[in-house]
Amino acid sequence: MKRHVRRAAVVTVVLAVTGAAALTAWGAFLLQPRADELAPADAVVMLAGADDGRHLYARDLVEAGYADTLLVSNPGGNSEPVARRLCTGVARPDDAEVVCFNPRPRTTWGEGLSVAAIARAREWERIIVVTNQPHTLRAGTWMREVTGLDVRMAPIDRVDRVRLPVHLVWEAAGWIKGRINGHW
Repeated sequence: MKRHVRRAAVVTVVLAVTGAAALTAWGAFLLQPRADELAPADAVVMLAGADDGRHLYARDLVEAGYADTLLVSNPGGNSEPVARRLCTGVARPDDAEVVCFNPRPRTTWGEGLSVAAIARAREWERIIVVTNQPHTLRAGTWMREVTGLDVRMAPIDRVDRVRLPVHLVWEAAGWIKGRINGHW
């Protein structure tokens, strides 16, 4: 009996250490700088998400002259106060058009489909996409795939270290779901 308990304990420790190492490697991979060189674009696209600085950064890029249109993914509508302020006027960038959209489906892939439709209608060639660092790789891959545009990724500098484990699991799940759904 003691041998089985000891063996189970060893297996548990090995699995825990392996899992921690894999999660650490995944985190290091996702947090590598993935910002592209910024260039003038037809629009800055802010992907939906936490109030982590992406809203203001997207607005700042427009105000800095990188684009004269800001696309705001706002699937929560009025329930997302920071995005709502961009969409309704309080925090709108000066001298710019703001287009708010509710992606269908409410996923990164759905955001790509919505952006692609808007870009086709407006004959755009280049966009700048703003999101958080852990989401940059998947968002950039899918935006390029769906839109066919020159996509420049501009992740926010700040990383929420407290939520980092959630981001890592979320991104792994996003890649798996994307594979199952045939997105890549």
